[in-house]
Amino acid sequence: MTRLSELQSHIASMNELQDIVGAMRSLAGMRVQESQHALPSIRSYAQSMAAAVGSALLLMPQPVTEPHQAPGRRALVLCTAEHGFVGGFNERLLDAAKATLTPSDLLFVLGSRGAAIALERGPKITWTSPMATRLAGAPDAVNRLTGELYAHIARGDVARVEVMFWRYHQGALSTIERRLLLPLDETPLAPPKARRAPLHNLPPHPLLEQLMAEYVFARLTEAAVESIASENAARFAAMESAHENVGKKLAGLQERARHARQTEITSELLDLTTGAEAVRGGGLLG
Repeated sequence: MTRLSELQSHIASMNELQDIVGAMRSLAGMRVQESQHALPSIRSYAQSMAAAVGSALLLMPQPVTEPHQAPGRRALVLCTAEHGFVGGFNERLLDAAKATLTPSDLLFVLGSRGAAIALERGPKITWTSPMATRLAGAPDAVNRLTGELYAHIARGDVARVEVMFWRYHQGALSTIERRLLLPLDETPLAPPKARRAPLHNLPPHPLLEQLMAEYVFARLTEAAVESIASENAARFAAMESAHENVGKKLAGLQERARHARQTEITSELLDLTTGAEAVRGGGLLG
């Protein structure tokens, strides 16, 4: 039978584990809320940039190349998790990416944990960088990514860029979304023909390039924040399940400890009774 002191030691360890799991669950919930509150503003900024691009198109002498006309290799950006305890978050995203990849595609991965899994299971990674763990770090992560993407585009290695990420849905399961970033699809961006060209100080081509860069940055930031929200939602669910399991095991240990304590008390009473009888017996013999 397990000694009471050993059970008490196990209970203390389980209490510490429960506190750690509870803290991780709370932190994940806070990160989900933080990202969720920021997403409407990020989407609004992306829409503003899309409208600005549409206005700048009126200054161009000819339409921008349509996406289906752009030859060259594709770069696929994956927004994966930076840390663990997220269930199948990374594996399912990688499986979805592998279903679309061709041998000529280049894979860019944000997220150390997702990159590690990709190195074990494939596919081959062209570039990887840590994913932001919270909202404030998303712009830096996206800046690193866009710097690398534009370097490949400038060398002529890439002519098409897509991003794949988990999209967060409050009160429902996250879903995997794939979005075209470059070349821009002019159709949804083009303003009505009756609209007048905007006033501008920069030449049309540099102006359009800068607006397109801001639009791509906004869309990638949106994807990164969606991924952060979904990653933490997955972690919250995992920690919630772990917290329940630890609670059940802790309750079982506490029940065993009560039985062990009762057994020890009973044993001590028997020892006292036996000792008292031995004393009385010795006195009678004397």
